[in-house]
Amino acid sequence: MTTDDFVALPAQDTANKSVYSYSVVNKGSEPVVAQVEIGPNGEDYLVDVEEIVPDGGMAVVVPVKFQRYTRLLVKSLIEGRPTEVKVYFQSQRVT
Repeated sequence: MTTDDFVALPAQDTANKSVYSYSVVNKGSEPVVAQVEIGPNGEDYLVDVEEIVPDGGMAVVVPVKFQRYTRLLVKSLIEGRPTEVKVYFQSQRVT
């Protein structure tokens, strides 16, 4: 469930990934803000990409810049209106 504040999902070590993305499935009836942050050390992060996921919709959020660690944060777009989301992280390593 989303809240009025961003909630960070566990960080992914993406150092050895060539392609990766987050699928955000909005299972509820309120829009969601999905934000990707990147960072060099698993502690310090900056915002890379942000998407609005409409109620009942889905978005694939793909980082634009690279750092070793990547994480997704979600929150309710409209204050006081939580909604349920499912998030999938998928990656590929090309050798």
